[in-house]
Amino acid sequence: MENLNKELCIKCGVCALNCPLGLIEIENYPEILEEAADFCVQCGHCMSICPEGAIGSPNSGGRVNGSFHITPLEMGLHMKSRRSIRNYSDKPVEMEKLEKIFEIIRYAPTGNNGQPVQWTVINDPEKVNQISTSTINWMREALKEKSKFMVPIAPLVEAWDNGRDPILRRAPCLVVAHAPSDKKSASTDGIIALTHLDLLLPSFGMGGCWAGILNMVCSQNPSLKGLMGVPEGNTVIYPFMVGYPRYQYQRIPERNQPEIVWGIK
Repeated sequence: MENLNKELCIKCGVCALNCPLGLIEIENYPEILEEAADFCVQCGHCMSICPEGAIGSPNSGGRVNGSFHITPLEMGLHMKSRRSIRNYSDKPVEMEKLEKIFEIIRYAPTGNNGQPVQWTVINDPEKVNQISTSTINWMREALKEKSKFMVPIAPLVEAWDNGRDPILRRAPCLVVAHAPSDKKSASTDGIIALTHLDLLLPSFGMGGCWAGILNMVCSQNPSLKGLMGVPEGNTVIYPFMVGYPRYQYQRIPERNQPEIVWGIK
């Protein structure tokens, strides 16, 4: 086992009991046997759960304060009040805040701790506008050729010609999640990470919106990948608008009751 401090280890076995793959064995001290070492995905469960802090680097991650607690009421209010932001103020998004945001969302869970998600952050309103323009230009050609698309595109082109941006909503910043094409779980991992981003932004005074139309066009217009700075060989998972809301929402709208099957009797 990597970085085991034997002076702190009390051989309680909690690390072995909580290893997701059951790789840790307790002899004199907890260890991963050599023949099982290749299966370890470095998830950090053993380090995180050790009550004595005997596993891992002293500087890794930081200690969770046991007294820290978000009440169900607080978390519920935060999650229920989350909105898609489609009107942004002219305030630019600070790079320092973006750095802090990505320092947090890099801890989003990934399948088998693969951590395949990569990011392109376009924090430049002019460049974001270029991406919207390129998307609309593709739509104009699609209309000429009478190509089929998943949503009606004539109203989107008309909105653009009338001075509105129905693609990226004049957002000052665009975040694009992408991953190498051979990473099988990357799509799910990316959506999880983007959901973390979506829920985190209000704590920084910001909000965002899933750029669904741009995402659909990306699948049919590969040149957009290059314009968004997505490396060759990577697949776009989803683009996401980010910025400061122009308006503040005041209430939580109603939603349908969930349809739940509570097991089978």
